Amino acid sequence: MIYNREMETNLPNPVRGRLLKEPEGRVRWLQKGEASRLIKEAEQSLTAPHLGPLVRLALNTGMRVQEMLGLEWSRVDLKNGLIYLGGIHTKSKKRRSIPINKESREALLVQARFRAMECPDSPWVFCHADGERIGSVKRSFATACKSTGIKDFRFHALRHTFAAWLVTAGVPLTGVRDLLGHSSITMTEKYAHLAPERVREAVAVLDKA
Repeated sequence: MIYNREMETNLPNPVRGRLLKEPEGRVRWLQKGEASRLIKEAEQSLTAPHLGPLVRLALNTGMRVQEMLGLEWSRVDLKNGLIYLGGIHTKSKKRRSIPINKESREALLVQARFRAMECPDSPWVFCHADGERIGSVKRSFATACKSTGIKDFRFHALRHTFAAWLVTAGVPLTGVRDLLGHSSITMTEKYAHLAPERVREAVAVLDKA
C-alpha cells in the first residue's frame, strides 16, 4: 500500500490545544526550625554575604528569586513599607505591591549598609562589592542547604514556604494569591490542604443552623 502524505495535510489534529494535566506533586516547604537553621547558615557565608538577607526576604515576601535579584532600590519604599513590582518584573506580567514586614526590613537594611560601604552608586539591592548585579545564588544556596542537612530543596521552595506559613496561620487563599502574584486562585489552591481547620469550621456552621 502506498502512503500518500499529501492526502492528510488538511486533516485537523485531534489533540491540538489539549494539554496533559499537570500531576499533583508534593509541595516542599520548611518548618520554622529548619528555616532558622538555614538563615543562620546563609548569614555565615563568607563567599556570599548577600545570601542571608536574600533568604530572609524570600521567606517573608514570597518573591521569586529573579524578582529579588532584579530589584532596584528605586522600587523599595521603606517609608511606606512596600516593594513595587511592575509588569515587566513579574512572571505573570502583572504589577503588584509587596508589604515589608519587620524581617524583610531588617534584611533590606543589611543590604543598604553593604551598599553604603562598598558600592553607593549601585542601583541593585543585591549586588557584588563592585556594584554589579548578582546573577545567581544556586551554588551558594545548595551549599547552605547541604550544611544544614536540608535535602531535596531548591530556592523556589522558599516561596512555597512563605505561602504555607500564611495558610497555616489562617490567611485566606485569596490573600495568599495576591501576595504571590498568581494569575488565578487555582494556582494557590495547592496550599488549601494545609488549613483543614477552616474547612471543618465551615461544615460546623450546619450544626448551628
